[in-house]
Amino acid sequence: MQGNLGRTLMSVLLPALLLAAPAPVTSQTLPPGEGRDAVLLVCTQCHSLNRLTKIKLTAAQWENALYDMIARGAPVQRDDLDTIKNYLIDNFAVRGK
Repeated sequence: MQGNLGRTLMSVLLPALLLAAPAPVTSQTLPPGEGRDAVLLVCTQCHSLNRLTKIKLTAAQWENALYDMIARGAPVQRDDLDTIKNYLIDNFAVRGK
């Protein structure tokens, strides 16, 4: 009896888990532009793209957040720092009213 119950649960739960799994992260999810690939590579190691695209920060807050993430260990190469910062600000910063 327990074997049948286990198989039944797996036949119901496994497809549900697969459907609930997050969609794979792709560069097409982010707006095109210089820095997209670096943001995709660096930021998504800890954050979902949804977090990046939905968060409401000013340009100064994006810059502070980027430096905070670097202080916490984000693997940002020095050559990519300004590119990532500019990409985040250009595409996601909240503009003044």
